[in-house]
Amino acid sequence: MIKIDPTSFIPLYEQVKSGLRREIALGALKPGAPLPSIRDLAARLLINPNTVARAYADLERERLITTRKGKGCFVSEESGRLPGRDILKRLDGLFEAAIQDARRMGAADAEIRRIFEDRLGASSEERGKWRSS
Repeated sequence: MIKIDPTSFIPLYEQVKSGLRREIALGALKPGAPLPSIRDLAARLLINPNTVARAYADLERERLITTRKGKGCFVSEESGRLPGRDILKRLDGLFEAAIQDARRMGAADAEIRRIFEDRLGASSEERGKWRSS
């Protein structure tokens, strides 16, 4: 399901959120599907339950999940209609292809991650330059 990297510069709760977002966008978690309890997911990921609670709260504000008192958390019925689902599916395919190509060329996962994070940082800097112009 979700993978986190404790050595990443990305906060753990953001990694949990993006993992769940991805699962929902790709249809692995369908509308109405139950999510693991906060404690269960935290135990599986070996992180603090407060971290998972924060991710769940953010996803609820984004209307991707809903909480039912006494029942738990579920994928929102409207999650399939939210904009961006097709974009995420396409991006996932593009990233998967790029990762597979890089591995075939002999790049280690750490190298792939570093290059991606460098490019992502460079993109952010470029956008900042355009906004200040």
